[in-house]
Amino acid sequence: PPHDPWLAGYGISYYYFGYVLLNLMVWLTGVAPGIAFNLGLAGIFALTLLGAFGLGYNLVRADVQRQAGRGVAMLFGGLAALFVGIMGNLEGVLESLQSKGLLTPGLRAFFDIKNLDQAPVTGSWMPQQFWWWWRASRTLHDYNFAGTVDQEVIDEFPFFSFLLGDMHPHVLNLPFVLLAIGLALNLLLRPNRRAEEGSEARGQEDGRDWRAAWAEIRGAFGMDGWGFLLYGIAIGALGFTNFWDFPIYVFLLTLMVALRIGLAGRGLDREGWLQIGLTFVGLTALGFLTYLPFYLSFSSQAKGFLPNLYNPTRFVQYFLMFGPFLVAAVILLAVAYARNGAPRQAVVRWLLATWLLPALFLLVVLIGGSLLPGLRSLVEQTLGQPVAAVIPRVLRLRLSTPGTWLAVGALLATLGALGSRVWMGLEQPPERTLLFVVALFFTALLLTYGVEFIFLRDTFGTRMNTVFKFYYQAWILMSIGSSYALYYVTTRGGPRLGVVAPVVVGLLVLGGLVYPAFAIPAKADNFRRDPTLDGTAFVAAGRPDEAAVIRWLRENTPADAVIVEANGGSYSDYNTISAHSGRATLLGWGGHELQWRGNYDEPGRREPLIETIYRNQDEKRIREIVEEFGIDYLILGPREIEKFKLSPQQQRSLQRLWEPVFETGSYTVYRWRG
Repeated sequence: PPHDPWLAGYGISYYYFGYVLLNLMVWLTGVAPGIAFNLGLAGIFALTLLGAFGLGYNLVRADVQRQAGRGVAMLFGGLAALFVGIMGNLEGVLESLQSKGLLTPGLRAFFDIKNLDQAPVTGSWMPQQFWWWWRASRTLHDYNFAGTVDQEVIDEFPFFSFLLGDMHPHVLNLPFVLLAIGLALNLLLRPNRRAEEGSEARGQEDGRDWRAAWAEIRGAFGMDGWGFLLYGIAIGALGFTNFWDFPIYVFLLTLMVALRIGLAGRGLDREGWLQIGLTFVGLTALGFLTYLPFYLSFSSQAKGFLPNLYNPTRFVQYFLMFGPFLVAAVILLAVAYARNGAPRQAVVRWLLATWLLPALFLLVVLIGGSLLPGLRSLVEQTLGQPVAAVIPRVLRLRLSTPGTWLAVGALLATLGALGSRVWMGLEQPPERTLLFVVALFFTALLLTYGVEFIFLRDTFGTRMNTVFKFYYQAWILMSIGSSYALYYVTTRGGPRLGVVAPVVVGLLVLGGLVYPAFAIPAKADNFRRDPTLDGTAFVAAGRPDEAAVIRWLRENTPADAVIVEANGGSYSDYNTISAHSGRATLLGWGGHELQWRGNYDEPGRREPLIETIYRNQDEKRIREIVEEFGIDYLILGPREIEKFKLSPQQQRSLQRLWEPVFETGSYTVYRWRG
């Protein structure tokens, strides 16, 4: 793997494929890194909108019953791009109402957005508080088990990420995610080869189920089996770029294979289940094997799963996050059920599954936690108290906030019952495009439903990061689904619903557009400053001496040089020199290293060594440290002097072992005398 610039001598323990691709463009073009950052971000934004537009457009064009023209397809393709990459959630409306003075204390308590009550009332519709737009990424509000301490939950959406300039893997993966959705659509739309060949060919393969299943998969993916390989490589790239997207889209592709079985006029027989299993296992294996070198060197902070016993999402906050999409899903289901219907027994079975199985899971965890020592320690780690003493409170918390559980469970059930019609051997199953969108909504809602009951066990110890990872993908899936839902309703909903429903969704979409309309000028300081593509310009403008050091290091030191500078906390201005020069430092932001590696062993060992280098007078000990880590240069500037409380005499004493090679203002760069 590439070298970790904030832990010299180690490889990056992160999903770095997106960064490699962008760096290839930097090497090919020779663009300065600061400019390349912003160009790369703009490029990802463009690819995201383009991918979303293509999906929305092609879904409409693939509707063989209506055969919509290009103009209509472009309209709904544009809506898909708007939903995915430009629209915000509805928290922006609350910010505007608060700024105007229209949000009463009762309403603030009802929505319970963290720190919204601290936003000033200015009389303007446009919020004026510094970084007010950050709160939209923290719409969900969790608490500890006692209900006394806030627990942060991240619920970003793509526009927030682009506004923040957040070139993290979840953003870099957006084009790959949209590619995966496009591949899923392509898979579902491909003709069913065996359905065309007829039952005679199918009968010849009876008794050889696994061979028949593989033959069907080869036909589904195309290119005589090579298509399956290409799918595996493409889907595997998701894991290399942002791992937790990988299993989501393996699931979606497997779901497409299951739907194809029904569209071929068959139920889920033995061969059908073999197809499903081979697809899931095969794509997973190909995705891992293709990028095996990455996984061999990767260390994750994820350590399994924990039950979410006491933090159900309040439905009002869930609706603030996904409101337009939820309404679009409901009206889609209303029209689809009116046209296709579904047996009442199927709906009831799905409701029992979505409502009762999670409840049964929580009861098993609580009861098992009371009886089984191994499970007890796991549950008590989550609750911080003995299991037997807290069961009544857990049940009370769950039963007092059932909105998301019931609403999302009901949506999942109705989607599942509609989609499962395809396996009933009907002469006219639902259209493929409708089935595809049902699958998108089903997958998205399943992701958001899952974090109501379980979350990834990581460094944070809460569901913060799990909600972040799953809600982000749910936003994308529901965005694509909602654009087609509006098309479907306007073309099939009749004179009333076909007009009223899009108007209702349109009003909610306008609410979602409040956020970008007000957040863009707020983030850009109302465009008071001259625009620039250089992402490092703020350093040159505010700290010219530091910028000169960065420039000198880039121009006069080898790319693999190791520096030492004062390390600091996350989101501080510490480690600016290593970050902007590209020269690895002994230790950067320790908190981020903890997140990336899942432990603080090596960063914790290095922290006192940095202070030793700057403050210790023991030349032998300093030499041992420098030689162990291969340190070439030492930075002495205001942060080092302040953090290590270096007197003028201590600063001068550094020259016994370090040779000054560059001085500018308050900074000196020293080279190891060796």
